[in-house]
Amino acid sequence: MEQVFTLEALVKKYGSKAQKESLKKNGNLSGKEFILLMKSVETVWESYKVEGRGSKRIITCIGKRPKKLEPVDNRSKNGQGQLVGEFELNSLVVNYLIQNDNNVRPMSATKWITELGIIDRRLTGAIYSDKGIHLEKLQVQFSMINKDYNKDESDIDMLDDFLEVYLKHVKSSIVSVFNKLAKAKVIIHQKVVWGCTSKNRHRKLSRQEVKSIAEIRRILLNTHGLKGRDLFKTNMKEVKAFKKDFGKQLNEELNLKYYYDAHFCVLQDSDLGVLDYLNKLHEKGELDFAYSLTEENAFIMTQIYKDMQSKHSLELAKGREKNISNNSDSNRVKCLKIMKQYAPVWELLLKYFRCTSCLKSRPSNIESFGTVIKNYDGVEFEITK
Repeated sequence: MEQVFTLEALVKKYGSKAQKESLKKNGNLSGKEFILLMKSVETVWESYKVEGRGSKRIITCIGKRPKKLEPVDNRSKNGQGQLVGEFELNSLVVNYLIQNDNNVRPMSATKWITELGIIDRRLTGAIYSDKGIHLEKLQVQFSMINKDYNKDESDIDMLDDFLEVYLKHVKSSIVSVFNKLAKAKVIIHQKVVWGCTSKNRHRKLSRQEVKSIAEIRRILLNTHGLKGRDLFKTNMKEVKAFKKDFGKQLNEELNLKYYYDAHFCVLQDSDLGVLDYLNKLHEKGELDFAYSLTEENAFIMTQIYKDMQSKHSLELAKGREKNISNNSDSNRVKCLKIMKQYAPVWELLLKYFRCTSCLKSRPSNIESFGTVIKNYDGVEFEITK
């Protein structure tokens, strides 16, 4: 048995509410939306073939199943192979390049996520300036919500743990997105090593300078009896001594305060231009992102990504809280885990450093004082003023 559908007819019969609204609004489905639609179709039909492109696609469904299959749920894999908020992060990167006329200088991963609005100056300020100011405020806030909490000078260890782990995770996500977009031939991505001089001038390092840095690092690791994998154990006295000596030699031998990987990205182009190239990918159903976002839509997408990322971060923290035998933990972090206060403190840190979303999902259209209602992909959100 075969049955032929236009895209419009197929969406009407098998599409979700969000897919129907997207087709009505845009006249077409994005690559991701079409893939999800066909997954629904495959629960009813054994196979299908697609002819044509974009909104003019004709889909022939072949071999109707005697019984509808249950949708496959891959969530048991815990997101393996899929980044949290990948669609949103892809979209934000592409939109940022478009808004800046596809002319963006190389930036560190930290600078990228700052420019995209994923983190802000409060968090970067805690990285590069006095953490004590933030620590005092955090201790007061946590004392107010947890009667069993006793503040300690070594609470700085928990703050350091948060900054290191959270930033490492988000930065690795943005770099993974660069690599995936490059593999899909959406962008060209190059990683180059840059350094900050003693006069706060940022510049690309020569190949010889990079070799010199590697040699300094190798010698100092041997001097302090460390392996490269030991450097994440920030509380080890040998690691602290290594970092002090390493910074000193960078300054003395290369006139550098620090160095970092800088990421250069540019959208792939064609003879017709960038947007026409993206439109062609869209027609082929090969886009796993949105583009040409309005400022408002980009803001909402950023907030949705922050919501997904912060929830995932908190779940990971709850898992780490159960591991009280991690040798890299400081005594204070171990104590917080034993007292079951590690995850609650982590949640407070996420909110304090504005890593969470300012959007709240709404079950209905009820108006609320002091909020602005927005619709994103068929789901309503309220933006807290």
